[in-house]
Amino acid sequence: MGNFTRLIRHLISALILILFCLPVIGQSDSLINLPNLLLPRFTKSVVKLKSGEVYTAILNYNTVDQEMVFMQKKIFLVLNEPQQVDTVFMANRTFIPFEKGFYELVVKAPISLFIQHKSYIEFEGYPTLYGAKSQTTPPSYVRQIYGANGPINLKIPEGYKVSDDSQYWVRRNGKMEVFKTKRQFLKLFPDKQNELDQFINKNKIDFKIQDKVADLITYCNGLYK
Repeated sequence: MGNFTRLIRHLISALILILFCLPVIGQSDSLINLPNLLLPRFTKSVVKLKSGEVYTAILNYNTVDQEMVFMQKKIFLVLNEPQQVDTVFMANRTFIPFEKGFYELVVKAPISLFIQHKSYIEFEGYPTLYGAKSQTTPPSYVRQIYGANGPINLKIPEGYKVSDDSQYWVRRNGKMEVFKTKRQFLKLFPDKQNELDQFINKNKIDFKIQDKVADLITYCNGLYK
């Protein structure tokens, strides 16, 4: 009876996993170093559901579609119901699901820092005279989907490039606010603008460098103790 109960539990767990995943076409060696994937390769990760269940999976993150993609027996699947997920631990990094994808939690504190890793596909154009590029065709990115549950092609079409469009979010008192630049950041903390401005200038904070922004948020938390 005990073995039968364990078997039923395994079947239910497998069914739950299948319900929030969709198949994606591809081979593992063809998806290494794709510019639309956050990590250079798929890596063993942990997915914790809001129900408390925990699974291990080989994961990567598609920054264009802002979706978690995982590999199982050389088949690639997408987390189709991220609202069931509580946390993803991938490559020693922590990701939390939000309405528009998974945000990386960089600083966990009263003022928390998240990164929304995202990118867009830009049409490079065709060569013209004197080596210039024509971009008369608007940028587009078409996911090749065949049928309701058909395969998704993660490869970028020839003639297109991936451009980073990531942005930062701070969460304070339950409120999420976005920023990319120094000016946008200082507007979030009007009562501490002078101190934060001095810290940014003294420490040469580059808002394109994640570790520098993390240092800034850590300092910001200290100001509000």
